[in-house]
Amino acid sequence: MTGPGIPAWRPAQAVVIGAGSGIGRFVAAEFAARGIPVRALCRRPEAFGAEAADEVIDVRRCDVTDQDELRRNLGGLGPDTVVVHTAAARTPAAPIWECDPSDAFASLATMVTSVWQTAHDCLKAMVEADSGLLLLASSGAATKIAAARATYSMGKAAVDQLVRVVGSELQIAGSNAGIAAFYPGMVDTAMQRASRADAARLRGTPFGRGLDSFTVDASSVLDPAIVADDIVGLAHRLPTDLNGAVWRLRGGEWSPV
Repeated sequence: MTGPGIPAWRPAQAVVIGAGSGIGRFVAAEFAARGIPVRALCRRPEAFGAEAADEVIDVRRCDVTDQDELRRNLGGLGPDTVVVHTAAARTPAAPIWECDPSDAFASLATMVTSVWQTAHDCLKAMVEADSGLLLLASSGAATKIAAARATYSMGKAAVDQLVRVVGSELQIAGSNAGIAAFYPGMVDTAMQRASRADAARLRGTPFGRGLDSFTVDASSVLDPAIVADDIVGLAHRLPTDLNGAVWRLRGGEWSPV
């Protein structure tokens, strides 16, 4: 959300990656509710149901692990576009030597590879237009050591470092475009429920001791609609003010990590 003394920026268009479920779906709906045209990219467009009838939301099928499909769907971005990448994948919850490599690589294709491609394709257009903002969903797991969560923590740490390095590149280039990551907190989504189930399964084992920060009571998780409102509010700040930083949401307020 914008606050006193924070210059406002109104995106002309929003692209939400991973809009079929979880936070992404609510973010797409919130942009549309504010009258901002939305390109909603999701693996299963039918997940939108009746919402797809809203002419403000252009729902498109997109598997983010398919490089050609992602590139096509990110084409034709106009000036002052905000792109929000929320696509996520469940990661193995086990010590690394017990993980199925194919499961881990599939997760990293969504969490890391598609994020890199999104940054490459979007920022190429944004730098040329000298405007635009790329927001990437991350997590406090990027900075924590929790056994059995190596894949997830690695993926989010990669996102944070990408933001910091690419943010410095934008500054060096003198661009008015921006890139940032955000930690939304524990939000009531299917993935969060799966994470709680994994933590419960590991409780009482040596690898469950470091998972306290991944477990919360179901009654205390955040409402995704409210969090989406906060994320869209963040997207209304000037891209150059957000650029190169990781932002944490606490009590409805954003602060740099």
